[in-house]
Amino acid sequence: MSEQLRRKGRGAGKKPALTCTSIRLSKEIMDYFSEHHPFTKQAKMREILTNYVNNQKERENGITS
Repeated sequence: MSEQLRRKGRGAGKKPALTCTSIRLSKEIMDYFSEHHPFTKQAKMREILTNYVNNQKERENGITS
């Protein structure tokens, strides 16, 4: 096959890959995100969890340093 006919593909991703998981949340939590972030529930949950984890890392580093 000639070089011109080969597909390049998508290449390396620019962001790290996400892991698919399933969690069970209370109705109150889902209602809150549905009301306040109807089109971005998943992204907003990810943002909040990421901020929490980063804050915990900072606290650990501050305590141990």
